Amino acid sequence: MTIITVLVLGSSAAPAFAQKGTYEPLFDKFNFRLEGSFVTTNTEIRFDSKEHGLGTTLSFEDDLGLDGQKMTPSLSFDWQVGRRHRLGIRWQEVGRNSNAQALTEIEWDGEIIPIDANIDLIYDYETYSLDYTYYPWVKERWAGGFGLGLRTLSILAVLTVEGELVGESGGADFTAPLPYFNFEYRRMLSAKWRLKAALGYFYLAIGDYSGWQGIVRLSMEHHTFKNLGFGAAINGSNVVADADSEDFFGRVEIGINDISFFVRVRF
Repeated sequence: MTIITVLVLGSSAAPAFAQKGTYEPLFDKFNFRLEGSFVTTNTEIRFDSKEHGLGTTLSFEDDLGLDGQKMTPSLSFDWQVGRRHRLGIRWQEVGRNSNAQALTEIEWDGEIIPIDANIDLIYDYETYSLDYTYYPWVKERWAGGFGLGLRTLSILAVLTVEGELVGESGGADFTAPLPYFNFEYRRMLSAKWRLKAALGYFYLAIGDYSGWQGIVRLSMEHHTFKNLGFGAAINGSNVVADADSEDFFGRVEIGINDISFFVRVRF
């Protein structure tokens, strides 16, 4: 009888986290988000020539009239592999084009674009981020963890003057792999509201590519229904990559920031 009494008292005193299982309310076993993202970019690319040296650094938004803001869908997925391990992936793609006149003389891929020339730009980027987080601190209402991530940034930038491609390759077309350390903190603000914040940073040189990146993520989620929720997020990143490959020889600096509103399906 004494043993049964102790077990009953222990069970009633157990933390709410344990009562709700391994994942809730801080984590979801599976979490899929469909996002509508208002993206703001700041893009600078220098296309060098191995024969002529450094090219001109172009700001696509300031020099070539590229729209620095666009609405685009984004997707993300989280898998909580046990109480202390999480895998996550996020995808985003933005495609734009512009037409402008050259305000200064521009060197691009070994060719000179004269002042007042009509320039057409096609610019697309696609990014995937995959990260793993381990949570050594899991409490009733908050958790903290760290891990590793890998982000791939694929860029296509093509310049044409009077309908003719500029340079032998026609532009920059490459994919840069950029790993990072990931730090995450999450807290239940109430029974329905969950806050998540993350930071990422790393520098590494891999093969023909070298670069660094910083990542900031902040989201607020509402557990509206058992398997459906809503929320908003702020995502910011800054990427600097140098490449010396057959496809691209130069430097890229990209700031990508977005405000996203999402529908979240969780299991």
